[in-house]
Amino acid sequence: MNKTIPFLLLTLTMLLWAANFYAVKIALEYYAPLGVASWRFLFGVLTLFGFLFIINGKQLSIFKFTKKELWYIFLTAFFGIFLTIYFFNVGLKTTSAINGSLIISTAPAITGVFSFFILKDKLTFIQWLAIAISFIGVIIILVKGDVTKLFELKFEIGDIYILLMSIVFSYSQIIVSKYLAHLDAIKMTSIASFFALVLFLIFSIPELTTVTIPTAPSFWWSILFMGVLGTGFTYATFYYCVVKLGTTTSALSMNLIPFFAVLLAFPFGEKVYNVQFLGGIIIISGLVLFSFLKPK
Repeated sequence: MNKTIPFLLLTLTMLLWAANFYAVKIALEYYAPLGVASWRFLFGVLTLFGFLFIINGKQLSIFKFTKKELWYIFLTAFFGIFLTIYFFNVGLKTTSAINGSLIISTAPAITGVFSFFILKDKLTFIQWLAIAISFIGVIIILVKGDVTKLFELKFEIGDIYILLMSIVFSYSQIIVSKYLAHLDAIKMTSIASFFALVLFLIFSIPELTTVTIPTAPSFWWSILFMGVLGTGFTYATFYYCVVKLGTTTSALSMNLIPFFAVLLAFPFGEKVYNVQFLGGIIIISGLVLFSFLKPK
């Protein structure tokens, strides 16, 4: 099987997800986290269903799933979309885009741990060591280089939310790989995104009914970008690549997110600090070690 296209799609997906870190910070200047997520996924779901109708026409048979499949699609929506995006939006209110991108790059290590316990994948001692190295990098970022904060348990709440995002998103990949790999990626992701949209709408009713909808062009441009490209397109391509390339390979591609986030920091005017470079180098070093030592 030619894997060039899946790898290219993964790279593009990571670039768009890196840009999401900046787009969502713009949207959060005007609206609350759940409201931003609701508008984002409204356009995301419309984009995904647009793909479906282009590919399959109006055949309703494409939405036929077993009860068991629908349950696991709902779990994917709950962990991989609803909780992921909620933690993402809330976290970025109090942390930087670069911090967020560095912390979420731990997803491969977290996915490796989940794979060991759930999928029964074998991990060597060196791989466990590599995972530990990656988490040391995260700790450096969490405490901003001040080790005393670790003993005092003083962390930025936004960084903790992004770490939670990384955990639930990694778990969603395990669900897809174990229970939904036989399904068409776009169909599965479309239904999962629809479930997530319903959850967002339910929990954001207080915001949507009481807070004035922003009219600023920058708000709507960021929402459209996140909805159409950063959600509709990227969620379909990512879960497609999870099926084609496997959970570990797809998760390792997330190493590109902090790289792209740093490149995008300059046009968006965000500062890059030495402690972020140090933590990022340690995280990625551990993940590269983990990748190269994967059992054949």
